[in-house]
Amino acid sequence: HLIKALESDPDIHVTHMPSWVAYKKFPTSLEELQKYDAVILSDVENVVLTLYEQFFPSEPEKHLVLPNRPKLISEFVERGGAFIMGGGWLSFTGRMGIGGWHKTPVAKILPVEMLGVDDEMETPEGAIPKAVVTDHPIMKEIDWNAAPPFLGYNKTRLKAGTTLLATITEDNDPFIAVWDYGKGRTMAFMSDPVLHWGYNFIRWKHYQQFWIQAIRWLTRK
Repeated sequence: HLIKALESDPDIHVTHMPSWVAYKKFPTSLEELQKYDAVILSDVENVVLTLYEQFFPSEPEKHLVLPNRPKLISEFVERGGAFIMGGGWLSFTGRMGIGGWHKTPVAKILPVEMLGVDDEMETPEGAIPKAVVTDHPIMKEIDWNAAPPFLGYNKTRLKAGTTLLATITEDNDPFIAVWDYGKGRTMAFMSDPVLHWGYNFIRWKHYQQFWIQAIRWLTRK
């Protein structure tokens, strides 16, 4: 659903890597990563990018060190790249802490602070987001008063100096937050961009518009 929405814009081209592909093929150098304008991670646990298949050879080598790919993502943003973390059981700290992103260099580039404990908030009854800034380029011309209910999200805290675009639940937990980091920009979208938390979101008439506006603003294009 997300790929289809983004590629409805003829200027946007998506390279999709499921976790089992990213484990082997996610870029291992800044030069390779900078071939892209933006990186989106959602439901991808930290160890997918910190482990390598070379760590488990039939005949171990004497010395082996390989690039820290979460650190590469941080450097990518510092030098002008765009980054989005979408929610899910394996995003942010994640369900039972399995996401594990609070322990990585990615934590410092996000506009939200992760809890470091299970941050999974299941809301099968539906949680409605509330727009805080409606005239931001990501949020404009979208009827947020008609936003659909989400079936869950990751609970985080807003960092100082960031821009909160939307909250969720009566606790006003951050839902969409952005900021400039180094020469780049990042966005935290606390629910799943697709299934299952985003079950209603993918059918919303503004779904496509929201993601295109987000990518264009984050990449300054």
